[in-house]
Amino acid sequence: MTAKIISVSNMKGGVGKTTIAVSLARELARRGDGAKVLIVDLDAQANASFWLCGDEALTSLIERGKTIDAFLEDAIVFERQAALKDYVHALPNIERGAVSVIPSSPELRIVEREMIVFLSRRRRNLLEVERVVSDLFDEQMTHLMSVYDFIVFDSAPGISALTEAALRSSDVIVVPTVPDFISNLGLEAFCKTVCWSRKKGEQEKKRPWVVANMVKNSPHQQMMLREMRAEAETPEGGFSMFKVEIPNELWIEETASAGGSAPDGQSNLFASLAEEVLQAAQASAR
Repeated sequence: MTAKIISVSNMKGGVGKTTIAVSLARELARRGDGAKVLIVDLDAQANASFWLCGDEALTSLIERGKTIDAFLEDAIVFERQAALKDYVHALPNIERGAVSVIPSSPELRIVEREMIVFLSRRRRNLLEVERVVSDLFDEQMTHLMSVYDFIVFDSAPGISALTEAALRSSDVIVVPTVPDFISNLGLEAFCKTVCWSRKKGEQEKKRPWVVANMVKNSPHQQMMLREMRAEAETPEGGFSMFKVEIPNELWIEETASAGGSAPDGQSNLFASLAEEVLQAAQASAR
């Protein structure tokens, strides 16, 4: 099986990207007889890496140079032979399935700058920098796609060369969005960016999938939610929307960060989201 690639991304920070990415990966791993899922942490905050690996293991991986920033520095800045598969850290099995992670570290922000400086000195403009990273990802993902059933990118806020590479390679782009005025300000611009991010040979524009996250039962949020769903239903709308809504409840982040179980009656919340994501991925392949 060739892996389905899912990016969890948004220009805005604080919308719950990591919570969605980690919870989604765990639910995808639990499907059927068990799936193999790889999370690639592209955020220098490294929250997904910390949640999945724990402090001690992540510190060790950083010290041994087994993080995404170390790979990028080796492959692009130092021009060494480096294989992304060698940076995968396997985690304990989750029920029937398994989740692995390519962790990040705070050094990623510095390495991104190093890459831009290195390539600009070679007279590469910003678009060419993005293309170098994207081509590297395409090359390295070939092996990983044959090993895993799902690959989930947890992107940093904003649009970087790494995020562009992830968007281009993805079958489904999940955009966690809080249904309020501030969170929606940059949604249209982000969706336009997604439309421009295509795989090689891909003709149709990508249409991102918004998941309403941190939803409150306030008049303002409910009004915004209705407006978002109405826009998603129009052909000219910049995005589609999942039916599942993730409420603004403390247990959700605690469960994602600690790997625990959801409270009674809530266990199917992310399972339902995983099912919708899978349906979107299968539709994109047709």
